[in-house]
This record gives sequence, C-alpha cells and structure tokens, in this order.
Amino acid sequence: MHAPEPTRRYSSSRVYLELLQRPHAPELLAYRRRNFAYHRPFSPAQDERELQIAEQDALIAGFLERAARDQGYHFGVFLRRSGQLVGQLNLNNVVRGVFQNAYVGYSMDEAQTGQGLMSEALGVACEVAFSVLELHRLQAAVMPWNLASIRVVEKNAFRKEGYAPGYLKIAGHWQDHLVYARRSDQDLTPAFGGGALL
Repeated sequence: MHAPEPTRRYSSSRVYLELLQRPHAPELLAYRRRNFAYHRPFSPAQDERELQIAEQDALIAGFLERAARDQGYHFGVFLRRSGQLVGQLNLNNVVRGVFQNAYVGYSMDEAQTGQGLMSEALGVACEVAFSVLELHRLQAAVMPWNLASIRVVEKNAFRKEGYAPGYLKIAGHWQDHLVYARRSDQDLTPAFGGGALL
C-alpha cells in the first residue's frame, strides 16, 4: 500500500483530485459558503455561523491527521482548465485487515452539476483506492430520492447491495439509504471513458 502523495494530482480529462492542504482553506471556505443552502438536504445538520476560516483550518488539520494514520483521505475536486475547487470527495473510515474497505462521500458545486464532473472524479478516486491504497471495496450510501448521486455511482460500476432504513442522520433526520459497493476485482474501466493517475 502506498499513501497518496500530499501534493500529487490524480487526473481525468476534466478534473483532478488532490488531498486538501492548509493552503486550500480559503477556497474550501468559499466553496462551503456558496453551496451551504444547496448542500443542506444532503448533509448532516450544519450551522452557517460556523463557516469561518478557522473552522476550515481545523477541518483540514483533521483530514491530514486521518490520512497520516491511513484512516481516511479527503480530496478536493478541481477543474483542470482553471484549478478551481468545485467539489470534495472523501474516502472515509478506512478499515484494513480482512475488510480493506472505505466509505465514499462527495459533494459538488451547484454551478457545476449536470456535467458529469463528479462521475469523472469518482472514477479517479476508484483508481486511487484500488491501485494506490490497495483497498478491496468501496461503499457508497445514497438516499433513494437522490437520483443524480445514484447516476454517479452506477456510472462507476457500483452495484446496489441493499436498502438500509434510518441509516444516516442527514439534515437533522434519520434517512433511509440505498447501499452501493464496488470491489477491486470488478472491471476498473470508468463508464465515462477517461481517467488515469497522471
């Protein structure tokens, strides 16, 4: 297993993933502020008053600590043409031993939705998870009404494994989720047709 290099960019044709670092804090704050209302139905309860630069610094410090311990990897999703931060993609709660699993979470800038960018980003994340981190399985939980997110995982060969009532507390309520997973022994070719560890 090789940990992702902190400043390495993992690219597809239109986006790249990079581990979030302290210099990204202002961009992360701007991203979270402009998408606060849009992300609210998909996120744990948040207080807009907490969206300050100090909180982003603390978040990123926590991200880096988890990465150093091989417990989780928190990437920014950036546009290749401009370098703009347009999303986040996390490989959370890495478990080794006989499981070799991580849980996928992601969000996208409202202004960039509908273009397939998150599908590309997840394809790259799968390659990092399986080729760099040498994980065996990725799991994603999606609320049944979130059709856009279902398309993202299905485009990346995640298979529906089940239905989990009251699985996660989202927007202040325990929400049912569909459970999807993808394994390293499945076809690694992304459905969107591009993605390489550049």
